Amino acid sequence: MSDTFSLSEVFRIAEGIERNGYEFYTQAAAAAQDAAARKVFRHLAEEEKEHQKVFTEMRQAFCRQIDTHWFDPDGQAASYLKTLADNHVFNLTQDVSTLLASVQSPQSALRLAIGFEKDTIAFFTVLKNAATDENRQKVELLIKEELDHIRQLAQVIAALGP
Repeated sequence: MSDTFSLSEVFRIAEGIERNGYEFYTQAAAAAQDAAARKVFRHLAEEEKEHQKVFTEMRQAFCRQIDTHWFDPDGQAASYLKTLADNHVFNLTQDVSTLLASVQSPQSALRLAIGFEKDTIAFFTVLKNAATDENRQKVELLIKEELDHIRQLAQVIAALGP
């Protein structure tokens, strides 16, 4: 692996993850029979849409200001980010509709969503560790929001029961 990688591409991956999250939550809300699940899915869809905007703005601002490559001498950051993106619950090559069609219950949709949030936190953590101070704070805020998403989803699962 090269010792540099494109920041623009990393931000585009993050945007794509958030876009897929938005699609999943929008479709999950439309399919949800339970009112609480539908409400949380709608709320999370809007948050994912906002997260996508944050990454778009970061990419546009950051990639305009400085060289669009990070120095990554051992290739670890690039390797981690690529692996995390490729194995994300909502990877960029997977059709969200097909994935959602395989869901058998509200609880399984909610658990899938928790997996999405956990994968996103892992991706954002690697991104945060390689980001500038300004962007690190933005990514830390997004990580906190993703953690809150897990809390919200877990509350709905608990309310629905086993």
